[in-house]
Amino acid sequence: MVTVESIGELAQRTGTSRRMLRHWEELGLLAPADVDDRTGRRRYAPAQAGRVRAIVALRSVGFGLDAIGDLLAAGLTHDRLVALLRERETELTDRIAEASTALTLVRSRLRDVEEGHATTMTTTELTALPEVRRPGVAETVTDETEIPGAVARLLTLLGVDGGALAPDVLLAFDGTTDESVITVSAALLTPEVDDAGAHPAPDAAPTEVVLPATDAAAVVHLPQRPASTADAWIAVDDAASARGRRTTGPHRQILHADGSVTLAAPTVPA
Repeated sequence: MVTVESIGELAQRTGTSRRMLRHWEELGLLAPADVDDRTGRRRYAPAQAGRVRAIVALRSVGFGLDAIGDLLAAGLTHDRLVALLRERETELTDRIAEASTALTLVRSRLRDVEEGHATTMTTTELTALPEVRRPGVAETVTDETEIPGAVARLLTLLGVDGGALAPDVLLAFDGTTDESVITVSAALLTPEVDDAGAHPAPDAAPTEVVLPATDAAAVVHLPQRPASTADAWIAVDDAASARGRRTTGPHRQILHADGSVTLAAPTVPA
């Protein structure tokens, strides 16, 4: 057999790399037509470029190297070919289903974000917040992604869950004291409390939730709990920015018994 191409020439002509061609050789997918015993240089027949392109094409549609070896084998039977294609069909069908589910979730979140942002931008108010002192529970987290888990645990300690809440529940998020942690607090509110403050309650709790009064806060009341509270806070930040303000902490979130939510954050000039 005439050998006219080096490994570099074959790689360049087929759009692959020398490393990949050597790897395929190790797996038995592509044997050089000749290897110089003294230098170890590989030489390839011109026709082998077709095999390289076949391997590349099969890889591009997701076939594994073991399956490609079977597909390119000279003794490939009809039953084995059908089995390999059926297996790949199933894998692709599963991937399409997963991608479709992910697309639905992304579209749903996009819709919620756009609608929530528009509502928050038009309904956020700049107002004062009173001091809050309530018996409650608290724990610290080191990252915002840990907040939902902390909230769930604190609500359990208070004897409530994420469904119907009675009375309303105050959540507070404070990263102003120690930049390395966020203190997440929760306290029950008396039914007569307004959206931004709280009155003392007689029930006892392991800690006291204390939030200072502030003269200017961004406050928005949402008719229902957002799918993502983090997205809602981003909208509050944007609403404050549009009014020449910047939100600080601690942030307050009230989960109302009727399913609505109030978000409030102190602000300073931007």
